[in-house]
Amino acid sequence: MRRRDFLRTGTGVGLTITIAGCNTSSDDSQENDPDTSTPGSDGTTEADTDTTGEDSQEDEQQTEADPENAVRYFFEDETGALGHLGDDETPENYDHIITNSTTESEYQEMQRNDRAYAEDAASSQTAPNGQGLNMSVDEMIARAEEIYNNPEQHIDTLGYEDLNFAEEDDEIVFTRALIKASQEAGVSSSAAADWIVSNIAEEAVNQINPDFSDFKLSSIFASEPVSPNSTGGIGGAERENEWGQTYINSGFRHIPALLQYERNGEANVKYVEQTNSVNVDIFRRVIRDPESSLYRSSLDQDTVNVSRDSESGESGNMFPEHYVTALDYTKARELESEDILGLTENDAGVVNAVGDWVGVALFQMVDDMGITGYDNNPDRDNTNIGAALDGTLVSDSFGQALEEFVTDPTPEKREYIKNISRGLYQIQQEQGWEATVALEGTLEDPEILPTNQATINAVRGDQAYDQVRERVAG
Repeated sequence: MRRRDFLRTGTGVGLTITIAGCNTSSDDSQENDPDTSTPGSDGTTEADTDTTGEDSQEDEQQTEADPENAVRYFFEDETGALGHLGDDETPENYDHIITNSTTESEYQEMQRNDRAYAEDAASSQTAPNGQGLNMSVDEMIARAEEIYNNPEQHIDTLGYEDLNFAEEDDEIVFTRALIKASQEAGVSSSAAADWIVSNIAEEAVNQINPDFSDFKLSSIFASEPVSPNSTGGIGGAERENEWGQTYINSGFRHIPALLQYERNGEANVKYVEQTNSVNVDIFRRVIRDPESSLYRSSLDQDTVNVSRDSESGESGNMFPEHYVTALDYTKARELESEDILGLTENDAGVVNAVGDWVGVALFQMVDDMGITGYDNNPDRDNTNIGAALDGTLVSDSFGQALEEFVTDPTPEKREYIKNISRGLYQIQQEQGWEATVALEGTLEDPEILPTNQATINAVRGDQAYDQVRERVAG
C-alpha cells in the first residue's frame, strides 16, 4: 500500500475527463472510429497555494504535496486485490478516488467466464466469417486435455524434430495443446484464435487442473509482414526481398498472446502465436522468449532470418521494421515516429498511438473479452463498439518499465502489472468504459492520471512522451 503526504490548498478547479477509450474488440481491423465527445478542461488545476491565512482553510481541497503528483487517481482498496496500487490515505473532497470492492476470487472469475466469448465464436451466428467451429468450448477443452496428457501422440512434429515436449515446461505444452485443439475446431487466423485460445485458457486450467498454477494467457497486438495489396495492411516501410517478394508493416492487426507463468520461484514470459501449435513460417518459433523473437529484432539490421534454426541477429529475407508488439516499447515508439505503424488521426479527430495498444494489453490481463458489439460479456457492457483504441497515453518511463518486465520478468514485476491492470479496469468501471488515462512513473511506483483527448492528441502530435506528467497535470 502506498502512503502519501498531502498539502491543504485553496479551492481548485477539478480535472474534467473526456470520454474516448479503449475498444478491446478482437477484430483484425482498426477502421471503426470512436464516438469521441468534445474535450472539456485542458487538464490544468488552478489552486491558491497560500496556506498561511486562516481563511484559506475554508472550503479547502486536499491534493498531494508533490506538485508533480498533484493530479492523479487514488485507490481505496477494500479487498486488498489491488496490492501496491492501493493508497493508505486518500485526499478529501477529491474527484478522482477509485474504490475497489472486487475480491481476488471475483477477478479470477473474470478470467474464467471469458469462455462466453469463445462460445459465441464457436456458433455460426457470431463466429469470424460467420462459419462457426467444429467443436463446442467444452469439447475443445476436453480435446486439449487429451493432447496435453500425451502430446507426442496428438501433435505432429514431422519436419519439426527439434521440438521435445518432455523438455518443455508444462505450461508451454499446455498452451500448445490449447492451440492444437482450436486448430482442430477450425481456427485458422490470429483473429479467430484470439476469440478462442486466450478466452478459454483459464477455464481450461480450471477444468483440467494441471500440476501448475499462476498461468495467464492474454492476447496482445502486433504487426507482421503483409503484402501491400493485402486488405489487412495499413502500415508502411515497403521492402522487397531477393526473391522479389514485397512486404509492408501490417499495423497492429496481428494478434499473438503473452504467456505468463511462474516456476521454481521465477517468472516466465513468452510470446505465443495462437494459430499453430508447432510452426508459423514467418515467426521462427511459435512459443519463444521475447528476446529471441522477431518482434524484438533490431532496427539496426537490414534484414532478418525467420527460419526455425536461425538465431537473433542473423540476416535473411524478411525485415525487422515489420515486426513489433505494443510491449516492445522502444522499438514500437521508433516505428510510430517514422509513421510505419499506420497510426494516424482518424475521422473523429483522434490521434492513435502505441499507448492505445499498451492499454489494450493491460486490459486483456484482467478481462480477455473486449467490447465486441455482442451482449456476451458478463463483466461489462459489451455492446458499445463506438469506443476506439484511443484512450491510453503512455509515458516513456512507464513504457520502458513495462518493456523491462517483458525482457527481464520477476514475480514482483508481474504482481505490479496485475495490480495496475486491475486499477485501470476499476477506473473504467467507475468512470465509464471510454475513460481516457495517462500512465506515468514505473511499475513499482505508478501514477495513473485522468486526462482528455485534446491533451492526448497534443502529446502524441509532439511525440512528447517524456513530458506526459507535465503536459497532463499542467
